[in-house]
Amino acid sequence: SVLLLITLAMVFIGNPIVLILGMCLKATIIAAFFMHLKYETRDFILMIALSIVVFSLVLFGLVIPDGLAM
Repeated sequence: SVLLLITLAMVFIGNPIVLILGMCLKATIIAAFFMHLKYETRDFILMIALSIVVFSLVLFGLVIPDGLAM
């Protein structure tokens, strides 16, 4: 129910900054509780976070040149 309330607040506000912060908050809640990262060691969590950042940078690096070519 908390995730639903966060989503509804994001939709009604509609500000891009609020949307980005809300998505990050929801991702953190999902990772902490549903993926049980709340109970893992700090090194494992940093490894997961680093892999997400690197993967995101690779995806953005592949998509940006296509967007600029349009």
